[in-house]
Amino acid sequence: MTQLTEISVIELLKKLIRFPSVSTREKELVDWLEEQVTATGLLEVERHQDNLIFHLGSGRPWLLMNSHSDVVPPSARHVGDPYDPTENNGRIYGRGSTDAKGSVSSMLMALLELARSGYKPEGRVSLAVTVCEETAGDNNGMERLRNIIERPDAALIGEPTMLHPCAAQKGLLILKLDTEGEAGHAARVTGPNAIYEMASRLEVLKTLSFPEENPFIGKTRITPTTIEGGTARNAHPDSCSVYLDIRTIPEVSNDMIIERLRKSLDLTLSVHSDRFISTSTDTEHPVARAAAEVTGNPLFGSPTTSDWVFLADVPTIKIGPGNSSDSHTANESISVEQLEMAVPTYQQIIRTYFKKMHDREAEGVNPFATKKNS
Repeated sequence: MTQLTEISVIELLKKLIRFPSVSTREKELVDWLEEQVTATGLLEVERHQDNLIFHLGSGRPWLLMNSHSDVVPPSARHVGDPYDPTENNGRIYGRGSTDAKGSVSSMLMALLELARSGYKPEGRVSLAVTVCEETAGDNNGMERLRNIIERPDAALIGEPTMLHPCAAQKGLLILKLDTEGEAGHAARVTGPNAIYEMASRLEVLKTLSFPEENPFIGKTRITPTTIEGGTARNAHPDSCSVYLDIRTIPEVSNDMIIERLRKSLDLTLSVHSDRFISTSTDTEHPVARAAAEVTGNPLFGSPTTSDWVFLADVPTIKIGPGNSSDSHTANESISVEQLEMAVPTYQQIIRTYFKKMHDREAEGVNPFATKKNS
């Protein structure tokens, strides 16, 4: 049997793509990955249900890398078999190639190569490969691990960022607005019309804004996305509902948003989802400085969410190969150049992070000190 240490990151990615690991169906991939990594004898292997953690070193500081094994269902417009990877014009095609098996492959290969070279971090570096990132249910692997593992000292989240380091990401708050009217025949009732009631509130909503701004991800953004009202074409509507997609920033809490909307709109408001909070990392923290220095790219902010929300209390950088615009597309693909570049990039970030933490300690500075992460 060919060991992982004998194949390239390209071959590893192609192998992972062949597993149709749609959310909640990751077990076959996880079983294979656990067996393969264990066979190398290079890393300590830990399993919690279908979530894997691979460790190199021990003690503190602890740098945790994380990416996910699940993918979204393939598109009906995919050319050929979405789980049969193909390579063409410098790109690898297949479901999950960018989001996020490219990150899983390059993170794992980086860790294995470091271990094989004899590298011993002054602490511990680990890779958590977790399930159900693509679904919003209760099976999210990173959320479950946080109830089991200790708090890491820093983290790297593997998502497609073109290997640019992301230091902040917006959160997602989904609210439901409801107005009431008087039910009856449209030809007779002259009382409140729930749709008109909602329309007047939406006009007010258009004028609302939050002045606070994050240097990486800007301001809070509120978008009405769906509306439903009335029961028949000849019936006076007695109810109307609107869902709001609100992209949040660390400077404006969910509670602040909810309070402001309730006061300004004067209607029934309920929380549909508030688990995806916004996150940011102190730009001077060693993990942020390491990522920026190694890549030579400035820190940036992302409008999309990720499993970083479950590491909101940990200094974290989101970084990985591939372009997020290719995620979930019909013919998802990743650049071979990006994939291969990711392996030494992760290795150097790891080395640089531990060096910076050691240098901090040598200078008499608390290496774990950081500004509060939101």
